[in-house]
Amino acid sequence: MDDTQRALQLRRMQRLATGLLIAMTALFLLSSYFREMLPWLGFVRAFAEAAMIGAIADWFAVTALFRHPLGLPIPHTAIIPQRKERIAESFGRFIERNFLDPDKIVQRLRKQDVALRMARWLRQPERTAQVADLAAESLAGLLRVANDEEVGLLLQRTLNERLVALPATPLIARLLGALVVEQRQREVLLQLARVATEWMEANQELIRKRIAGELPSWAPRVVDQKIYERLLDGARKLLIELSEDPDHPFYAQFTQTLDRWIVNLEYDPEVRARGEGLKQELLAHPMLREVVASLWQDLKVSLLSQSSSPGSPLRLSIARGLAHLGDLLEHDPEWRQRLDGWIEEIARYLVRRYGRAVGDFVTQTVRAWETAEITRKIELQFGRDLQFIRINGTIVGGLAGLVIYTLSLLL
Repeated sequence: MDDTQRALQLRRMQRLATGLLIAMTALFLLSSYFREMLPWLGFVRAFAEAAMIGAIADWFAVTALFRHPLGLPIPHTAIIPQRKERIAESFGRFIERNFLDPDKIVQRLRKQDVALRMARWLRQPERTAQVADLAAESLAGLLRVANDEEVGLLLQRTLNERLVALPATPLIARLLGALVVEQRQREVLLQLARVATEWMEANQELIRKRIAGELPSWAPRVVDQKIYERLLDGARKLLIELSEDPDHPFYAQFTQTLDRWIVNLEYDPEVRARGEGLKQELLAHPMLREVVASLWQDLKVSLLSQSSSPGSPLRLSIARGLAHLGDLLEHDPEWRQRLDGWIEEIARYLVRRYGRAVGDFVTQTVRAWETAEITRKIELQFGRDLQFIRINGTIVGGLAGLVIYTLSLLL
């Protein structure tokens, strides 16, 4: 019901209550005029007189809530306009204490069985699709408004903080130790030999220039080519031997080298200090910022492309994950109990953290209303019911007057 309908009902009830007062006044005047002719009209006159008094008293009481009766500045009238600040404060505190009570909200949540309702809701394919679409669109919106430079700096700062707190050499030692324990050092050595051979084949000119730079000036130009060919032939031969001979001596030498590295990286203070220095140089290098920014751009482009497509793998993955969550919650009471507990804790936290803020918001909102506006809102909300007080006061007052008049005659 809107304010226009409430205003129509209020005026209708006001006319009814006022009309009843006028009727009682007319009845009192007529019964007073003809009382000498018809003695029984004394009862009617007593009823009308008391009803008229009751109607006027209740009209005064109801009107005094919202304005000065007849415009007269009578004390303790126009209560709502004069108590606006107190009403705003009381209303805010009332909302906070009665509607934002953590225990009451938790009790209400327990009656609703939120986890089971959520499970059944998530098991509906159209619901999970809607949530997946909403999540993907929200993600796309966040990505579009995100400042790439600020995000890159944040990622770099976060990465730096994590890497600074992480010892470099012990981590490398553990990684190498995992290779040794799993007997993967042969695969690693073979892969290193293959990468080195391919690099030598792809960088012939660079290697020859470095060789020529180390040779005497009087050495023939063909010498660097011969040396390069010998190096390349040796690398190819070693790669073939490592591939064909699982017991090649080089494997054992490589394992021993790894063992020494592991011990030095883990326990040698000098090696650990050198490793930390290299780590700091890496973190301070501009290349790291460029790498992080590039990774963020690639990730952003990939997510945006998947978020904008209705049947993208991202949306399908979200929908499948939600459906799986629904199945898990419906068939596993323990998980439902956990989710209910989490929801209750979140509700308690939010109410304790922001309940006061909600109450203050309500208070400030009511305070911001104009005095005439808040008076009108309250009168439209409760005025129709208050007119029943006037009507009841008229009838009850008349009956009380009739009883008193009758008792006075009997006594």
